[in-house]
Amino acid sequence: MKRKAGESMKYPIEVREAMALLSANGAEAYIVGGCLRNMLMGKQPHDWDMTTSALPCQTAELFRSKGYSVIETGIKHGTVTVLINGLPIEITTFRVDGEYSDSRHPDNVSFTPSLEEDLARRDFTVNAMAYSEKSGLIDLYNGKKDLSDMLLRAVGDASKRFKEDALRILRAFRFSAEHGFSIEENTKKAIIEGKEGLINISRERIYAELFRALLGDYAEKAISALIECGLLPFIFAEYKDEATPVADIIGKLPKNIGARLAALIWPLGREKSERALASLKMSNQDKKAVKNTLEAAVFLKNTPIRTEEEARLFISRFPLNFSDSTLLASLLGDCSKASQMLIEKAAKSDFPKSVGELAIGGAEIISLGANGRETGQVLSFLLERSILDPKLNNKNDLKKLALNYISERKK
Repeated sequence: MKRKAGESMKYPIEVREAMALLSANGAEAYIVGGCLRNMLMGKQPHDWDMTTSALPCQTAELFRSKGYSVIETGIKHGTVTVLINGLPIEITTFRVDGEYSDSRHPDNVSFTPSLEEDLARRDFTVNAMAYSEKSGLIDLYNGKKDLSDMLLRAVGDASKRFKEDALRILRAFRFSAEHGFSIEENTKKAIIEGKEGLINISRERIYAELFRALLGDYAEKAISALIECGLLPFIFAEYKDEATPVADIIGKLPKNIGARLAALIWPLGREKSERALASLKMSNQDKKAVKNTLEAAVFLKNTPIRTEEEARLFISRFPLNFSDSTLLASLLGDCSKASQMLIEKAAKSDFPKSVGELAIGGAEIISLGANGRETGQVLSFLLERSILDPKLNNKNDLKKLALNYISERKK
């Protein structure tokens, strides 16, 4: 093994306890995977993963015998989760994966006493290192050098890695977006050759990786590379004959999915972008944010904002997404600087953006003689008048306007 002795790392005492308990009972135990990569990059890991020579049933029995909570999260594939002082630690037995007939999951796994065999099945060199205090850093594939070079390289045969699990293709771009990695040329070539495997990946998993890639610190770089590799048609079928988005726009937008996913599917146009959005397995909240951003950006493209009154009406129509949509439209060249400035000025002014911000409510409208069906119409009328002239948003003026509206309706 390629060992780098003398490397001392700081990690939680709970992880130290888990390693010590396994070692004391004759098993090898190592920190491994993304948490080790992040430690080496000077980043705080969010999850803790270990690998061990102990079989999953042995691991579970050992920790339970010491009073720790054990969750059999994936015991069939060798993984148990141990809770120590509330910290979850995933511990997986050294394993070798079988064939991948579905381009995603191994048909079977077999456990092995060999750490080398376990590391050989992993996706990228930066994720294929292991560490223990006794052994130091075990780095069979020069992962630490690739970390230093900020290079993402597949372990072993890159084509085989992506044929085994096509989701690794999107994981490559997600790692690039989150950490700033460039993708090594042979790995990129294998991605291009194996991209059709994405057809077999669930839409839920595709969205999970795309979500994180779009919100990464280096999203512009990653999405640019993703487009260059021709992946968009395999993420969105609607992109087969369409112009591609401008990736540098994505990097200039706020880090929220509504703005950045809207920019990614903008070139598809209204109908196709709605189909693309519907094809993803995402939360209704995220979907609504993207849809509203697109609608507001389309509005700005077709309706120039020339006055403060028009700016206030625009904001009231799209209260949650007006800022992102204005920036997106301006980056696309569909919103002039003058319109943008009017919207920014209006956003700082005090005016009601919804009927809930009016100085009177539905009960008072009914007390003035409106029936239940008319109440909403009166409130909408009052809102529009108050948007055009914010000084009207007081009880006296609104009551007068409401009475006039109701009396006119009854003539």
